[in-house]
Amino acid sequence: MKNLRSIRKEKGITQIRLSVAAEVSQETISAYESGKAFPSVETLIKMADFLETSIDYLLDRTTNNLPYSLNESKKSDRLLHEFNSLSEGDQNDVIWYCIQRKKKNEQK
Repeated sequence: MKNLRSIRKEKGITQIRLSVAAEVSQETISAYESGKAFPSVETLIKMADFLETSIDYLLDRTTNNLPYSLNESKKSDRLLHEFNSLSEGDQNDVIWYCIQRKKKNEQK
């Protein structure tokens, strides 16, 4: 479960914090990440929900780390998800860019 470790670190979440959310021990999370153990379906669901990703991603079945609901939804939902993951400064830059594009299109 390489992706489990990857997304956990990417989100700045410790094994201990994930273990609390998944209701397992830190040692169990370590065993999942090293491939020495595999979680139950219930634990997979808890981890996927907490990490805002899909079970397939946690099981290394895909490289797309978006939750399943976002994979199947409209572009606007995906855009909102991506926007919300940005820093406030980057969000301001995106808003500025959108305003500039709109002005450019209105001038045509």
